[in-house]
Amino acid sequence: MSSARGMQPNEAAAIDGNTDLSTCMIANGGAKVYGITLTGSPGIYDYVVNVDAQGPSGFGSGSMYLAFTDQSGDTYYLSIYSSSRSVHTVRYNSQQPAIVKMWWSDYSFDV
Repeated sequence: MSSARGMQPNEAAAIDGNTDLSTCMIANGGAKVYGITLTGSPGIYDYVVNVDAQGPSGFGSGSMYLAFTDQSGDTYYLSIYSSSRSVHTVRYNSQQPAIVKMWWSDYSFDV
């Protein structure tokens, strides 16, 4: 999924205006993403992508892999393996922090 404007700091990702992503961001073994937000962060990293998600369940089910690209073209990766729903984070610094592209897979990938 991509957007020319991008997900700006202090915004939530939405598809057709809906911020509940659990019906479209689905992976193997029941893995799914419920929501994604981009916030500012004090400290070493200026920005945080917060991903409310659960990984696949079942023996050998692997992980759900996500990638996020900001306006500067840098890409950040996240692997979710726990089948318990929780918030996972990706912290980064960028002069152009808006997330313009995100995608997911059942398998590890490179851009």
